Amino acid sequence: MSYRVLARKYRPRTFAEVIGQDHIMTALSRAIEKERLGQAYLLVGPRGVGKTSTARIIAKSLNCTTGPTVTPCLECHACKEIEVGADMDVVEIDGASNNGVDDVRAIRDRVHTRPLRDRSKVYIIDEVQRLSGPAFDALLKTLEEPPGHVIFLFATTDPHKIPDTITSRCQTFEFRRLREEDVFSKLQQVCELEKVSVDKDVLFAISSGCRGGLRDAESMLDQLLAVAEGEPTLDDLEMVAGLARPERWLDLFEAVERNDAPEILKSVEAFLSRGGTEHELVGQATDFIRDLLHLALLGEDSLGVQPAEDRRERMMNLARALGRDRMEALMGMLFTLESRIRQAPLAARALMEWTLLRAARLQELLGVGELMKSMESGQAPTSMNTVAPSAPAPAPPSAPAPPSAPAVPAPTSPPPAAEKEEAPSDSEPTITIESLLELACQRQPTLGQVLQARFLRGELTESGVEISIGELQERDVLMLEDPVTLKFLENLPGSPGPWKIQIEKPEIQEDPLGDQLRDLFGGREEVP
Repeated sequence: MSYRVLARKYRPRTFAEVIGQDHIMTALSRAIEKERLGQAYLLVGPRGVGKTSTARIIAKSLNCTTGPTVTPCLECHACKEIEVGADMDVVEIDGASNNGVDDVRAIRDRVHTRPLRDRSKVYIIDEVQRLSGPAFDALLKTLEEPPGHVIFLFATTDPHKIPDTITSRCQTFEFRRLREEDVFSKLQQVCELEKVSVDKDVLFAISSGCRGGLRDAESMLDQLLAVAEGEPTLDDLEMVAGLARPERWLDLFEAVERNDAPEILKSVEAFLSRGGTEHELVGQATDFIRDLLHLALLGEDSLGVQPAEDRRERMMNLARALGRDRMEALMGMLFTLESRIRQAPLAARALMEWTLLRAARLQELLGVGELMKSMESGQAPTSMNTVAPSAPAPAPPSAPAPPSAPAVPAPTSPPPAAEKEEAPSDSEPTITIESLLELACQRQPTLGQVLQARFLRGELTESGVEISIGELQERDVLMLEDPVTLKFLENLPGSPGPWKIQIEKPEIQEDPLGDQLRDLFGGREEVP
């Protein structure tokens, strides 16, 4: 079979052909020109952005007959063999399938032998994060002090899974996701070289749907060209790759904006009936809302968002109608939906429809502007006045005596005996709740401080003392319930008898707005 897929056929062969990673290509080119190339490199980034291709280019630059050079000739035996993976001195290893300690020991045993033909022996380990712990340990010493003719090139999509002891021995380069315009330009170039005609809208849709991975975009285009009859269309792309045309998302979110529930459900059904999955719908819908948000904040054609002329006005109008607050809330709901779908895959469709229907009522449920203003001013929002707990009403004034009641004349001067009974004696101070608590604090500071800090109200009776205190920690409750503590309080000087202590729990106030916000965004209330 002589056909080669587009991703392999148009793989970058030199530093100049690698797109979207200029910062890395410049650094590596200068290191080769100055002959200051490191002994180990860690190439980090998402899939399909050029990590393994860059590793092969480094190997060609070092071993080309005209090199070391940043522009390998691509015609010598070394360049040709490295491109097809047949060079004996350039060893490519799949870390996923060769992840044992014995595999790494084999590398360690061969690393000291000189190259058979090339200048340098290059080890390229793809998906290096899949190596086991003992395999990493076996690689440590060799990686720290390799022979001068050896260079290690590691590629990974999950750098956090690599031990720090390995990372610290490597120079790390982080590959970025490719911009949509860069992918679009590359796809146009591929179509020209393949002499096929593909509509720009289709290429734009592929560039957006590949999420910054050129290999995914080329594979998608390859599949589309193989399936389509004649010139590929957006309908073919929907059937093959599950990428909905932009008009589908405009229809869906215009229905969300005007709270058209039947149209929302029909749009979901149309997407799923064409072969798309719930996960793909969430991802593509999030990307579309992101584009709308960029249009709303930065204007037309901002940061790679380039809608076609027939969609430009509709997208701008939709962005204005939704507004920044609703679009940001929509993105948050979609992010939450993605995690919920992973947790409950069997209920994915129901969760998706439920989320979109709630999103349609977002403006109704959220008084965002009013809520923010009320929070900034420190006042309760007007919509909460009906549920806010009312302040305790002041005590009603005492009713005046009825006119028919006879007035009792007050004595002009009280008898001396009455004055003596009412006036407290200096030798016998009046006993109050506060004085008893102060006395308890002096004699047992821990107990007294607990009672004073949480005291609410109290009353002295002929049979004893009755007080109410606020909610306490468990250890303080046990201290107050101890019979020794109660006996101590009863025997305080001036105490009329046993103490009865009531612990009151705070009332849980209703918060309808908070309940709506928690339900809307899938949150939960954390109680300390």
